Amino acid sequence: MTDDKRKILFFDIDGTLITNDSKRILPESTKEAIRLARENGHLVYINSGRVMCNIEDFIKDAGFDGFVCGCGTYITYGDNVLFHNTLSQKLCRETAYKCREYNMYAIYEHTDATCYDSEQEERGQKEILDYFRNMKRNMVDNILSEAFLFDKFVVWYDERSNLYAFKEYAKDYYQCIQREGSFLEMVPNGFSKATGIKYLLDFFNIKPENAYVFGDSNNDIQMFEYVKNSIAMKECSDDIRKIASYVTDSVINDGIYKAMKHFEII
Repeated sequence: MTDDKRKILFFDIDGTLITNDSKRILPESTKEAIRLARENGHLVYINSGRVMCNIEDFIKDAGFDGFVCGCGTYITYGDNVLFHNTLSQKLCRETAYKCREYNMYAIYEHTDATCYDSEQEERGQKEILDYFRNMKRNMVDNILSEAFLFDKFVVWYDERSNLYAFKEYAKDYYQCIQREGSFLEMVPNGFSKATGIKYLLDFFNIKPENAYVFGDSNNDIQMFEYVKNSIAMKECSDDIRKIASYVTDSVINDGIYKAMKHFEII
């Protein structure tokens, strides 16, 4: 395949590759579409807000050329790490203390570990922490630990939180993405799913018009704005639906496979 024909595909995980419910189904049709795309000479990437250690094996085993994790902060190709943005431990600890001060309840995500503050009540994030514990993930619960580091983090807030003060502090260091309900995703300034795409387009010398993105939620907005061929799942946020170039079927109804057939990728 000539370079000008080669395509690169980027997939969000939750609500895109897998169902956004407790069953977390990755349809066989999606696996087949990924396999066929790679057989046709195209590159297939996960592009997720998740860090690498929080991507389950059953997802990795679907077969990908690489991963863009942590909203563009960590990029791989095969077994090689191409890029990893790191934050200083000083900033990581300062941020955690600010979350404690303003009653923001956080999970701090590093490519090798999931961190949290054991001094805070597990409000908001308890279900997710229990999920990671059950997955036997590496967990760090002490801000003063040498292992307390993160690439990005997520926070929940409630009536006891000082959301305004937290955002005023955070804006110098992080981009704040409003997710569902009282849930925020915090990404270091200058990084996003879109910057991960740009890095790989440059790395592989692929034209932007040969990139395709698949997503469903608001942390996909920047990659939808960056890439012309933006495919939204049927069950997506209103903001994503407005800017998508194409809306496919739901995850469980073979939405990925149908979209890849529509665009003649497979």
